[in-house]
Amino acid sequence: MNRIQRTGFAAAILVACACLTGCRESRVVRTDYFPMRDGNRWEYRLLDHEHLKVLAAGGSVPTADKISAGQDMGDDAPAETVVPKADIVGEESNAPTAVTRPARRIELALKEAADEITYRSTYDGFEQVWTKRGGYIGFQNARGRHYLLILPPHSGYRWIVTDVGGQNLYFEVTGHQDVETPAGKFRACAVARQESRDKRESFCYWFAPDVGLVRRSKYFQDEEVFRQELVDYQVRASLPAGRFAEEREIQQAFKGKNRGTEHRVRSTTPDPDRFVAPPIEK
Repeated sequence: MNRIQRTGFAAAILVACACLTGCRESRVVRTDYFPMRDGNRWEYRLLDHEHLKVLAAGGSVPTADKISAGQDMGDDAPAETVVPKADIVGEESNAPTAVTRPARRIELALKEAADEITYRSTYDGFEQVWTKRGGYIGFQNARGRHYLLILPPHSGYRWIVTDVGGQNLYFEVTGHQDVETPAGKFRACAVARQESRDKRESFCYWFAPDVGLVRRSKYFQDEEVFRQELVDYQVRASLPAGRFAEEREIQQAFKGKNRGTEHRVRSTTPDPDRFVAPPIEK
């Protein structure tokens, strides 16, 4: 092989490698709704019903300066079980008054990787494991695994989760919205709604691209009674290996036979059982 042939052969190899790299890279899901790196942390404030009434009336609620310890996500903390006064027999709703009691500040922190898409963590001082296993963003705690957002979060995706008490919880990606918290304004957040069969109580989760969970709200008969919202965060992007692992989980979920109706998109197709796999986000 002469010099020209060797040069041409080397160039061909470089072009082929670049093509393969580019093709592989183009298959990676571009939008990361929950960056996973050790040391990533999110600080939230917890607003109960009284706090929310003050905000609705145009007032402000102070936020505690220090992180405090409390109760694990997934268990209803007292602030989350407040029933609006108008729903209590024999009591009337009072006009909102100023609340000097500050909103409690808590932290979610990723500690160390169990694998590319699973991280040990603490939330409000309690141990958790956050993961993207199975094509969901969710966490595992003492009460089981919680599936908060399906990936990729296209509007109309629906899935069902059975909780530890045997009750079915119904989830749906309702769309993408801009949302503002004390930590700033976040655009095109994926919004997932969770409700029980009787629809008396429901939750909504807002996941911001390249940031993570920025807000969580609980509703009782369509009135917001609890809110967890982001006040500060320190987030590094997921490692490339984690992004590839995330896409692998998504593609395996698309091909799996155990997904049932979880990935069916609302459509007008004649066949209601027709599986519709949306394109990977660019």
